[in-house]
Amino acid sequence: MSVKTWLRNFDRYRRRKMATLEPWLYRLFMDNSQNQSHILQKKDVNSILIIRNNKRIGNILFLIPFVKQVRASYPNAKITLLLSQSWQQSIFENIGVDEILVSNFSFSKLGKFLKLMKSLKRRSVDLMLVPYSSAEDSFIASVLPAKNKVSSDSENRNVCFTHTFKDDLEYSHMAFNKTFIINNLTGKGLINTCHKLVFSEREDLFGIRERSSVYDGDKKLVAFFRGARGKKKLSDQQWKNILIKFEKESIEPIKWVEILSDDVNKPLSNESLIYKNNDLRLLASFLKNLNTFISCDTGPLHLADASGVKCIGLYTHTSLETYGVINGRSLNFYDWYNTDVIEHVPVMVTE
Repeated sequence: MSVKTWLRNFDRYRRRKMATLEPWLYRLFMDNSQNQSHILQKKDVNSILIIRNNKRIGNILFLIPFVKQVRASYPNAKITLLLSQSWQQSIFENIGVDEILVSNFSFSKLGKFLKLMKSLKRRSVDLMLVPYSSAEDSFIASVLPAKNKVSSDSENRNVCFTHTFKDDLEYSHMAFNKTFIINNLTGKGLINTCHKLVFSEREDLFGIRERSSVYDGDKKLVAFFRGARGKKKLSDQQWKNILIKFEKESIEPIKWVEILSDDVNKPLSNESLIYKNNDLRLLASFLKNLNTFISCDTGPLHLADASGVKCIGLYTHTSLETYGVINGRSLNFYDWYNTDVIEHVPVMVTE
């Protein structure tokens, strides 16, 4: 077991033990000075604060449909998005967010966090939305004032909010399973639930040029990424078997390009092309111009899915219904070595 995995397991244990103390902690710091018991009408909502304090790429990408739904439902309101880290801001460009703030919610940056909280406490917020009601998000919601504080139902955290709604089981995927909150507030169904990034013209041109600079031949350019956390990860030998299987059965020749990162910095094979870009939007614009992208359940898979490229998601134990790729051209495989992957290859690489 790696140190990172051990720390995550310990953190889960700590959270379970601390759960009963949560309501007491929230009440200790709570600011309910502006709370209103009635749900504001749409015409009265001029400012909205959405809180999502999470560090994982996939989870932040899954917030895109919720933000788009908020913008479509409240077209005239100013939307402020409060995220955890600065690199996450670019994900929400061009989708109608007016302001993006970074919480810096950590012990190492406690001073910046407190300074931001002090600034936000002076604001007048009509509607605060906390779609996933984590402990961190709920704490932030409790200390900031707003007329309506809205989240999904959570027994130990409901005290932080003026209104909570029980989960609507109609949508199980993480990208859509909190949009019911907006439906309850407005009384209307889904308006804009697209999960895709919105690229600028400059970014589209960059992706096309990068693709040509990496490979401009006649073979189908298919990318893969080996990184993943814990049990989601496949071994190098499994990846070699996957590439061999695809190459043997594909009706058209494939040119492989491996996506590298700070964590995966050595290629699987010297025969593959390689590509790396630490700018998420520029990486996504490159991936958009590939024929197919293959990865386990990890951030770059969901980034590729949001870019619009055809994806093959290789899943080991996480739920396809909750975390699967959702691009209409993509496919999810669970337990890939016992699945007839090959029957799908012609569709994936020849369209």
